[in-house]
Amino acid sequence: MTEHTPPVSLLTRVSREPTVHFALLAALLFAVTAFVGHGDDNVIEIDRDQIVLRIRQLEAERGAPLSVAERSLVEEAYIDERVLVREAKALGLEVDARVDDILAQKMMHVLSAEVIQPTQAELEAYYTENRMWYIPQLSVTIDEVVVPEGSSQGRALPTQLQEGVPPEELVGDLLIGHRVMSEMTSETLVQVFNDETAAIVLEAELGVWVGPHETVRGYHWLRVTERSESTPLPLDVVKDVVRLDWISEREQGRLDERIAELRRGYSIEFTREGVTP
Repeated sequence: MTEHTPPVSLLTRVSREPTVHFALLAALLFAVTAFVGHGDDNVIEIDRDQIVLRIRQLEAERGAPLSVAERSLVEEAYIDERVLVREAKALGLEVDARVDDILAQKMMHVLSAEVIQPTQAELEAYYTENRMWYIPQLSVTIDEVVVPEGSSQGRALPTQLQEGVPPEELVGDLLIGHRVMSEMTSETLVQVFNDETAAIVLEAELGVWVGPHETVRGYHWLRVTERSESTPLPLDVVKDVVRLDWISEREQGRLDERIAELRRGYSIEFTREGVTP
């Protein structure tokens, strides 16, 4: 069985990236903050240009503009990162492109001794609350026939197919290709065809020909013959995945609280205020 990971929204991602490695430092930094004074240098300047750059990177990756709420999350994530960098420097750590990975690995070891585990009741409650996360990705099995562009019937569905003749039994010069494509997901359909055709196929009724999808080969007619069930996998099948999801959510909450505590020790000032995301 393919391992399933619950979907993560863009809002969640931008709230954690690119601070994912620094977030692992938060537990250690919070524990020793009491012994490391900030002195008078408790002002952190935030460069608006860096926030704008990260917003543009996320928009380029998604192919669409971020909402006002999403831009705000990018800003908050960047401030968290700068606070953690300042705390790391206060501890005498020289932060660079490699050190954050090394420190993250060390913190994984430190935190592993404190990993909380759900009870059976908590596991069942979490699964019930989020059971839609554990639905296998929808897939379909389809018949594909390719009719030549110069066909006498043009772009119309061939009469023999309308009358229910199986593709493999078509006679004459109507057919130049036939294949059965199994377990096609939205992603694989987009790869083979395009977004529009993928959506049409996934919404098609069983046994109904849809199309045509036009290529240099001709007109592609598609028929869904099987569709996977859209029901959550039982808990006993995905129990390990559910446990990891539960732990990840609780650990992220604890780290978020510690980062927020660190931020309260600093005054945040923005530079380049004339530049807005």
